Amino acid sequence: MLVIVAFRIIQVSMSGIKMRNQELMSEVGKLNNQLDLLSERESKAIREADIAYKAKGKLLSLMSHEIRTPMNGVIGMATLLSATELTAEQHEYATNILDCSKILLTNINEILVSDMLDFSKIDAESAELDKKNFDVRNCIEEVLDMFGGRAADEGSELNYQIDPEVPLQIIGDYKRLQQILINLVENAVKFTQNGEVFIKVTLVSEAEEGKVMLGFKVQDTGSGMPAEKLQQLFNPALPVDYSTKTKEIGKGFGLLICKRLAERMGGQISVESAVNKGSVFSFNIITQSSPQVTSDFANNNIMMGFEGRQVLVVDDNMNSGKILNYRMEQWKLLPVIANSGKQALEILSQVSVDLVIVDLLMPEMDGIQLCQTIRLLYPKTPVILLNQAHDERYKEHAGMFNAVLDKPVRYQKLFDTILAEFRHTGEAAGNKVTLNQVSDNFSKQYPLRILVAEDNPVNQKWIKKILNKIGYECEIVENGKVVLERVSHDHFDLILMDVQMPEMDGMEATRMIRVCLETQPVIIAMTANVMQGDREECMQSGMNDYISKPVELNELLGMLEKWALSIKDKKERLKNAGMV
Repeated sequence: MLVIVAFRIIQVSMSGIKMRNQELMSEVGKLNNQLDLLSERESKAIREADIAYKAKGKLLSLMSHEIRTPMNGVIGMATLLSATELTAEQHEYATNILDCSKILLTNINEILVSDMLDFSKIDAESAELDKKNFDVRNCIEEVLDMFGGRAADEGSELNYQIDPEVPLQIIGDYKRLQQILINLVENAVKFTQNGEVFIKVTLVSEAEEGKVMLGFKVQDTGSGMPAEKLQQLFNPALPVDYSTKTKEIGKGFGLLICKRLAERMGGQISVESAVNKGSVFSFNIITQSSPQVTSDFANNNIMMGFEGRQVLVVDDNMNSGKILNYRMEQWKLLPVIANSGKQALEILSQVSVDLVIVDLLMPEMDGIQLCQTIRLLYPKTPVILLNQAHDERYKEHAGMFNAVLDKPVRYQKLFDTILAEFRHTGEAAGNKVTLNQVSDNFSKQYPLRILVAEDNPVNQKWIKKILNKIGYECEIVENGKVVLERVSHDHFDLILMDVQMPEMDGMEATRMIRVCLETQPVIIAMTANVMQGDREECMQSGMNDYISKPVELNELLGMLEKWALSIKDKKERLKNAGMV
């Protein structure tokens, strides 16, 4: 009897358990449905964020192009006007037009940079990684260009160093890497006053089939953070007091993006910091070294007969001095480093140098004061001034400097400027060349057959006038389709190629030329497309170089000179090899 009762009790219990189990399963089913719905909503939100990301990118690029294209016409025509016979009053008006145009252009750049910073904070999971061949140096320089003006306003310097073991050309997601750097550099600049923000790239490890792990450090000398705050940095829900001042980093969303992107690229991110001792954000990524070279300077960084020239570098910033020293040695020059104007003058009294590179901001004796003394004691020695962005004091001393470069200085720009000064040693100093100072002898010294692809009528007129003024008889066409027709019937040494043109754009035309022509011309992008990654896209399409609109006369002349000499050198090498 007891057994029967026990059995009935078990039956009832099992029935209750079964019913409860069914209820639980029903609840689990409902929860699963809710999770599926949430997941679907999240996926939809990510897709919408990705669409917004791409749409805003296209809008910013279009805005930049549509503003800079007419600005090129305004600045170009004002430059041509300044080269005509004008009264003193008219010349003043033309100069004011140029100065105001450049101020407007600076303001436009600041607005676009600000939009790009907000734009860069889109969630890291909103798009797939896009792996392409790109140049590490250019990736970093584009980021530093974005913050040059802001860092100068804070009294800080931007520097970077890439260890020689690092492959300059890699295969990875260019824009995502820049997205990390943009967020980290933005924070570093924001909280660093009268200091330095320094990017260092190292080779962490190598594996088979070209796989490499690259390490990046973004180091600042800013206000730093206490140890208890560091663990909150990558949590978007917790606000972080990033400094001992009133500034805040916000909700950490930008740093969360950095963390997720680093992880998606096979790496991780970390931070070291202390109050009043600055911060170091370190991250690494796994990528692949590329056998393809698209860099515009990778095969062009030799001094073409000027190796062994002695260069005096004057900079009180230790990192800047080391970096410039390293670059001079790369170019087979003989650098001498001075950390003050006084030390520079002592060196000049003992050593004969071929070129002086001077930083503007130095204690006791700044770059302008030092150059004034050099001009009195060593009037034939060329001087390049490394100027702080937005600082226009050098304009009060027109003719004292052979060249003025705004910091942070691009690697290739510095190389080209130094090479130009060695070629022109003995000529009068002058920080800007005017159109009246350039004669048609320029084209005789640097002969080129030039084709220009440009659809804007004002810009067509401007570039034709400029090239005619310096002795070139160029041909102008309105789109890439006509470019292909012309190069299929005639040879041109160099093509100045606009990017956005009707019927066929500049990049598509370039790709076709690289595939179809046996004798290849030099192709230089001359474009108003100056947003993040635009230069890299031009280089990947097969272009040799890049010049942005509005075009500076000095930069255009330097570009023509550089490639005319490169073409001449190539012809001589082929001739010596019996191939011509």
